[in-house]
Amino acid sequence: MIALALAVLAAAPAGLEASVQEVTLPNGMTWLVVERHDAPVFTGYVRVRVGGADEAPGQTGLAHLFEHMAFKGTPVLGTKDWKAEVPLLGELQQVGDALAALTRAGKGGTDEAKALALELARLSKAHQALTDENALARLYQTAGAVGLNATTDKDLTSYFVSLPKNRLELWLTVEAQRFASPVLRDFYTERQVVQEERLRSIETNPGGVMYEELNQLAFVASPYRWPTVGYAGDLKAMSLAQAHAFFEAHYTASNAVGCVVGDVKVEEVRALLERTFGLLPNKPRPADPSFSEPPQRAFRRSTVSFDAKPRLLLAFRKPPPPSRDDAIFDVFDVLLGEGNTGRLTQRLVYRDRLAQAVGTFTGPGIRYEGLFIISVVPLEGVKQDAVEAALWDELSRLVREPVEARELEKVRNRVTVNLARAQETNAGLASALSRFESLLGDWRYVVELPKTIESITAAEVQDAATRYFVRTNSVQVSLAPIKGEARQEERSR
Repeated sequence: MIALALAVLAAAPAGLEASVQEVTLPNGMTWLVVERHDAPVFTGYVRVRVGGADEAPGQTGLAHLFEHMAFKGTPVLGTKDWKAEVPLLGELQQVGDALAALTRAGKGGTDEAKALALELARLSKAHQALTDENALARLYQTAGAVGLNATTDKDLTSYFVSLPKNRLELWLTVEAQRFASPVLRDFYTERQVVQEERLRSIETNPGGVMYEELNQLAFVASPYRWPTVGYAGDLKAMSLAQAHAFFEAHYTASNAVGCVVGDVKVEEVRALLERTFGLLPNKPRPADPSFSEPPQRAFRRSTVSFDAKPRLLLAFRKPPPPSRDDAIFDVFDVLLGEGNTGRLTQRLVYRDRLAQAVGTFTGPGIRYEGLFIISVVPLEGVKQDAVEAALWDELSRLVREPVEARELEKVRNRVTVNLARAQETNAGLASALSRFESLLGDWRYVVELPKTIESITAAEVQDAATRYFVRTNSVQVSLAPIKGEARQEERSR
């Protein structure tokens, strides 16, 4: 199986490089097209180079909330009576934003705020009678869509779907209209939905609260320090005016990348793009966030209290791609953390019987300096000191002993096989191409990364371990269970 996958991968770069066609529209938007005629379907991606890292302090969660709003339609799609809806949308914004202003000023509990909240609820109910909430999803489902979704992370907001080949024009038309004239229906309702999402994913989730703490501890100035879902206070006070301003600043053609992979012809796509996305205005691309993250000079650690079993996150600052060191961390990820064969699992789970689970991953993004993270769930009764000692001993082993040639070859093969498998489907390839085109400005990183992985040596792995796996470059967050009276007090709140 591995030999076959490697054979496919070895042949892929040259073929892929020749098969990706670039279409650059006059407004600055880049499109990538790959013809794959295996089945009469295609996958389409639209990526906007905007995420949690692009938010201003006090407006965290705005990129993610806007992703929710982008499914609410346009003046044509999602309305039962647009003419009647327009003035009601104006009233909703006026009342909702007035309430948001009071909340920001710390006056959310005043009589004035309560009156505005009641009026907002009345207007929202009246507005619902004029809208067709599921119009977009129903349109795509009727057209045979699979996997209609969107995501927001620290770096990107992404919209994607797979459709039959004869629905290409429909998809491009609808997505271009969503860019040209989105209607931010149900803003205040969706704001509440996102607040509840934060409650589920962070505030009542031990993994979520630890990860949020980890990023706040690891970064001082970087916008990677705040959560993509946003802080509760920012969400509660967010206004529709802020969402409109965010759209105008970031949802420009020059700040977006599109990709189509499947049973299409590049000239057909080009002609349709000229009539859809090509009509979007030519506006300047927004500037990236301006910040200077200071170097880390000391070990940082924190403990969070939570009603859950103990666990541990240990993280190391790392550079983003296309740095060669970033590719070495792809090797570390498999060498230390993949499946039952990872060194950390072999040591902590099977040999020393210290943990029930160990894993590794990277985050929170790849535009700026990020983190290589080790996650450990200790066995019940195991002291954290023992877990930490075993972790550091395994990391020090990488410094003391070069990885043997056979083990390194297996790891490199596994990394490249994982990359190849992720790109076997139309959706996987469209995701990879559009991601690297958006963030690195060159989709060819998809081709170059496997070559880089195959060239990494044991000496490079040892050198990177020496430089990065040191205490002064590490951040640790532990979870300490709430006990006794403290647990009872927490539950009674």
